[in-house]
Amino acid sequence: MRLTAESVRFLNEEVRTPRGLPEVDSIEFPAEAGDLVELLRGEWEGSTLPCHGGNYYGWTLLSVSRNGWTSSPDGDEFIRIAENQDAPCAIVLRRDGRVGVSWSGEYLDMFADFAEFMETQTLWSTMRGWTAMKSAALRFSDAVEVISRGRSHPVTGGSITRWVRFDDAAVLEEPYLTASPGRPPQIHVVVADPELSARSGFVESDPYVRFSTIGRGFPELPTRWV
Repeated sequence: MRLTAESVRFLNEEVRTPRGLPEVDSIEFPAEAGDLVELLRGEWEGSTLPCHGGNYYGWTLLSVSRNGWTSSPDGDEFIRIAENQDAPCAIVLRRDGRVGVSWSGEYLDMFADFAEFMETQTLWSTMRGWTAMKSAALRFSDAVEVISRGRSHPVTGGSITRWVRFDDAAVLEEPYLTASPGRPPQIHVVVADPELSARSGFVESDPYVRFSTIGRGFPELPTRWV
């Protein structure tokens, strides 16, 4: 699981340098879950990741559970690898390498692997100062179709949590952290030009749409994690 150059740059600037660690040219995470856990315990334990939007807004602490692996009622074996400062659920790694969340012993799938989780953190960090529109009434494919008009060379990523990124706009889809049967995922339309959302007709399609500026009012690192 080799990270993109953009993600490596993000981790160098936002994680490694603040911790006094040397910058690196590339980062690759093991595909085997046991090897990944050992790497996180060694090199990444105690790292704090800023995420400027979406489910993991705020700071996330990478910290592997000392209690080891556990099993859900459905037979999913997983281990806690991180926690978010506000979300009262654990971010967990499943034995097959997938990453999800757990509230009280269950497993909810969010990412195909740990690299996808880290790439999502990176994506939000590259759009600081842009305008984000969040909706549950839009479909991912429809939002991508509108935003892609007149643009070329998109960067795509993710599986359950997925995105399409252009130079001046992006569309992200993510499931709610609490699973509810039939509940549609959240769609984030993020644009460098705030007028784009207004011209697109997105606002008329959802009277409950919420707007924010990425990075504005971002919280300080929790003192307990300093």
